[in-house]
Amino acid sequence: NGISNCYYGFGDGRSVPCEEGDFNNAVAKLSFDTSAEDAAAVVSELSTLLTSGRISPKNKELIIDTYTSKLPDKAAALRIAQQLIVSTPEFHSFDTVKSTGETRESASTPPPSGVPYKAVIFLMLQGGADSFNMLVPHTCSPKDLYSEYKKVRGAVSMPLSSLLEIDASSSNQACTSFGMHPKLATAKQLYDDGDLVWFANAGVLTRPTNKDKYKSHTKAALFAHNSMKLYIQRLDPFKTDVETGALGRIADALQKQQNLSVEKYNLYKGSYSLDGHYGPEPFIVDGNGVPKFNEAPSDEGMDGVIKNLNGATEFDSGVFADLFSNLFVNSIDANKKLTDALDQTANTTAIFGTDSMGTAFNMVARLIATRELRGVDRDFFFIPHSNWDAHNKLEWNLNTNLADLDNAINAFSTEMKTEGLWDSTTIIQASDFGRSLKPNGGGGTDHAWGGNYMMMGGAVSGGKIVGKYPEVLTDDGPEIIERGRIIPTLSWDEIIAPIAEW
Repeated sequence: NGISNCYYGFGDGRSVPCEEGDFNNAVAKLSFDTSAEDAAAVVSELSTLLTSGRISPKNKELIIDTYTSKLPDKAAALRIAQQLIVSTPEFHSFDTVKSTGETRESASTPPPSGVPYKAVIFLMLQGGADSFNMLVPHTCSPKDLYSEYKKVRGAVSMPLSSLLEIDASSSNQACTSFGMHPKLATAKQLYDDGDLVWFANAGVLTRPTNKDKYKSHTKAALFAHNSMKLYIQRLDPFKTDVETGALGRIADALQKQQNLSVEKYNLYKGSYSLDGHYGPEPFIVDGNGVPKFNEAPSDEGMDGVIKNLNGATEFDSGVFADLFSNLFVNSIDANKKLTDALDQTANTTAIFGTDSMGTAFNMVARLIATRELRGVDRDFFFIPHSNWDAHNKLEWNLNTNLADLDNAINAFSTEMKTEGLWDSTTIIQASDFGRSLKPNGGGGTDHAWGGNYMMMGGAVSGGKIVGKYPEVLTDDGPEIIERGRIIPTLSWDEIIAPIAEW
């Protein structure tokens, strides 16, 4: 289809319909022309151009046979030959390949152990959610902390009458009750039901710190999106296990130490949180699931040829080529396993929104429903949700985003309860960082540090606020630094550790 967005290509979206050989809607196309008439000569020329002639004799024979089968349509023959060559291990490495002629075996997945299923969902509100308007002081004595909150927050403060009051009398806080944002009605009900817990003033911490030493005590580059998101997802400030994420290490332990069958899913794009050393790589899915591999093949036997091109090799074959083929074949098989499982599973019964948050949670619910077909004991999901960076229009930002969040929580919790799985799922809500207590003059707030976050699920010991909500919100407070930023007193490590134990 040329340079287009057909089948997840990188064109600009003008390629409709997607019909092979039709370049009318493409931005441009790459072309190849040859005067050679003999199939072997054409494939040899392509091999020279694309792999410096390194394609093995067995792989070349497979490509020649497929090329010949498409004749006399030379254009179609050229298209499929090029596709097959770029699927070879020789194209993706500088190695030579010595094929055995046998099929490469896929990696085996451990069978489910029979232990009760569990799923962890990490919801990342990207941009830095203003969580001090999500959890607000309400009834406090002897000090009126809400009045101080209102004075410090000024124009961006939440009216007391708008808040959804929750009981905090058993939480050892400065207030006997707090107020949740009015758009969080479902979350408030879960709190009242004992299925949701708030973590107050939490954030990335290398070690406990204070106003005088927080810069030297903290390894993360503070107040920056990239570094704070990376730190929260990795939770490895001393780099003892580089290139892994917190949930990825938990998944590793479950597979290596307990021999459980574990799968990991990123919604929409990759994440650091699920990176690990063992087991299958995380899937990347969207609201519609995962695209089928080679959804519109140029020949009905094309997938089989691709697998044969990446077949088993001799012991002295190129190691990098072998690694590519191993990953490629395993990915093809895993893709088919997942798409088949989703096709065989009924849609959810709860009503999910069509926004990105709703479709993400709908897909998580559908994937959980396939757990037995996939043969898994544990699932880990990472959901990113953008547009929380409210340097202006904070009120609109929270009203819009929190409505989508609450609707998604409502539909998902309803679906899990219907399926009898609410006790088996836990949702962790995080964000890059909290935001400054002081407004910035543009109707918004700026990057800060400590914030308030939720965890929910049937197994959560909820109905309380864990950690310590700041008791002084002015600049005189022991945790308050410049511009109303708050030093966290609860670390993300303390939040994630119980998940590992669960």
